[in-house]
Amino acid sequence: MAKPINILCIDDEPSVLKTYQRVFRDSQAYSLTVMQDLRTYDLKQALAFDVIVCDQRMPGLLGSEVFKRLCGLGFQGSKIICSAYADFDDIIPTFNHGFIDFFLNKPWGNDEIRRLVNKLHEPGQREQLIIHDKMEKVYQLALKAAKTNISVYIQGETGTGKELLTRYIHNNSDRLDGPYITVNCATLTTELFESLMFGHKKGAFTGANENHMGFYQAAHGGTLFLDEVVDIPLEAQAKILRALQEKTITLLGETHDVTVDVRVISASAKPLSVAVKEGRFREDLMYRLNVYPIHIPPLRERRNEIELLFSQFMARFNYHPEWPKISCDEKVKKILHQYPWPGNIRELENVCNFLCATLEQPRVQGEDLPEYLLQGEGRAPQQLPDSSEATLSIEQALRQCDQNKSRAAKLLGISRQTLWRYLKNNNLPS
Repeated sequence: MAKPINILCIDDEPSVLKTYQRVFRDSQAYSLTVMQDLRTYDLKQALAFDVIVCDQRMPGLLGSEVFKRLCGLGFQGSKIICSAYADFDDIIPTFNHGFIDFFLNKPWGNDEIRRLVNKLHEPGQREQLIIHDKMEKVYQLALKAAKTNISVYIQGETGTGKELLTRYIHNNSDRLDGPYITVNCATLTTELFESLMFGHKKGAFTGANENHMGFYQAAHGGTLFLDEVVDIPLEAQAKILRALQEKTITLLGETHDVTVDVRVISASAKPLSVAVKEGRFREDLMYRLNVYPIHIPPLRERRNEIELLFSQFMARFNYHPEWPKISCDEKVKKILHQYPWPGNIRELENVCNFLCATLEQPRVQGEDLPEYLLQGEGRAPQQLPDSSEATLSIEQALRQCDQNKSRAAKLLGISRQTLWRYLKNNNLPS
């Protein structure tokens, strides 16, 4: 079995540290150390960690400064900075000098940060997954796109690996040394979008007590990934269009423009053309974003990948050091091959994680699989109906995921926001 990933998580809030302990509680896959106060800590001791996750704003200390000092000491591991603020004035220089590998917005999802840690720790994993002719074509297109600066739009169902492909484009471009900023547009309200995306000047609105650089300016010289771009508030889409056309932005409260050099990659599960027809997305913005379209086929169209992916995920999540390998019988292979996988690779990954946590022997048999796989049923659709049947399926997903709403949403094939709205609208615990 692979050596556990040695992780150090730093945050001044005890509740956040407890969350890290829940996220990385698997002692076979992760070795976790949490720390609330670095002021008396000898940073040389941190050189032994594989991954360090650090909050940006802590009393008397900035996470970006911590990483800068660590790199000066020769730290070779992965560096993730977390922040609930758009405070890129301090973060962006450390990005440009390679002191930070990834920026993560708070609040992050448990599965999101776990996948990120796994991905950063296993840089060769992406290439292992390219085994089907359809995916080879996808990555060939992505590699050609990487040699240009044109806008790329990636469309694919939930869980097909859109963010992974975006990273591939960035890492193979001449912007590799620049920042890589991810924005999940589905999580930003209309009120927050303009301030977080473009930044604001002190005094621009009530509560704006200091100047803040937005995501767009923070990505200067690098790549800005707009995930679930169809969810950009309609009122804010004109400003995104202007930024793409003019390569300038205006901070809230400012009167002069700021020039930005940003490569924009956008993605969504729902095609942009559908959102345009529904009146939720500007047609002119669609054409600006969709200059270089790439479609990622769903897993059900790449069925000859399933068995190899299953083996790779089972090896990754194998929690039993005494089991050199976990195999499966022919019945399991048949079920895996026939199931439609509406959640795609992410769903298969979750199934493997579930199996590794529940198996009592190093061989998967049919009865070990989740019940819905045995029934051959897909998961709930993105727009859930207000029915007792839907409520039951949600309750089943929450029970299976130990009431973790992020995991349950992914198991159901919906966003966290959709699940939250459904629970609220039906007077269920949210």
